Amino acid sequence: MRERLISVAIQQFGEHGFAGASTRDIAAAADTTMSNITYHFGGKDGLYRAAAEALVTRFWEVAQAAQAAAPQGDPVGELCAVLRAIGAFMLGDEAAPASCFVSREQQNPASPMREFFCRDFLPLSRSHAANIRALDPALTQEEAVATFFYLVSMAISLRSSRMSLCTVMEVDDIEEPMKALLLDRLEAIARMVLEAKR
Repeated sequence: MRERLISVAIQQFGEHGFAGASTRDIAAAADTTMSNITYHFGGKDGLYRAAAEALVTRFWEVAQAAQAAAPQGDPVGELCAVLRAIGAFMLGDEAAPASCFVSREQQNPASPMREFFCRDFLPLSRSHAANIRALDPALTQEEAVATFFYLVSMAISLRSSRMSLCTVMEVDDIEEPMKALLLDRLEAIARMVLEAKR
């Protein structure tokens, strides 16, 4: 029930924001009572925080699994594997409700997501930034981190800019052949950026 409530909460908070989402509606959509929200999360604030943590954890799991499966000792290959995994995740159905929630949170500097990003995503960012800097020692730490951020942002934009993407690609939806093309281009662009530093 806890996971079901989190899943419904992500969708409801993503669509309506914290203020607009109702715990009564969340409980009803999860086919349970409001007392289960209180029992598992202590209330609306706790549910919101749990939803934020679940999203960051899932994003981290996707990136971590790709990095673990990538050929070790090849920093470009490792980062490209992570970017492809994030891109594939963002193109999938699972990312749709998550994207709405995260887009709202990106506008809030005090978002509870910040704590979870610091915990999970910051170490990944530091690791890849160090690899980028090793490829081009002339880069400052800030430049290497910015490079990593922009590359990851390209992968994330496959969902957050989906309407624009469909418009410029002149398609109604992104089917499998288009997904493959987009992921191939994402990797090719990343390799151009990263291998130019060697």
